[in-house]
Amino acid sequence: MFDLLLAVGVCLVGYWFYFVFLLGFKQGNIVMTFNERFIHHEDHIQAVKRRLKDDGRHFEYLGDRKFIVDGKPYLFMERTVPGDFGPLQQTILKGQRKAF
Repeated sequence: MFDLLLAVGVCLVGYWFYFVFLLGFKQGNIVMTFNERFIHHEDHIQAVKRRLKDDGRHFEYLGDRKFIVDGKPYLFMERTVPGDFGPLQQTILKGQRKAF
């Protein structure tokens, strides 16, 4: 019985670690997944701006991967994650404690 509980506990911790740390779903982050791949950084920034505007957020792009969204500073990060039909490009606006 203890072995089963230990196995379930390890699985839950692994699941939490995967989503919070590896995929960026952490409190204070804004996560966006795009179906298309952006080769050029400027195109990716424009897509992020469109998504923020569609979500009704007030934002400002400061350049050098820095955003102010709803008055809070965020740093633009991108990564590739596995998807159903191939890799997807995921954008994470990581919340910063200090203003830029």
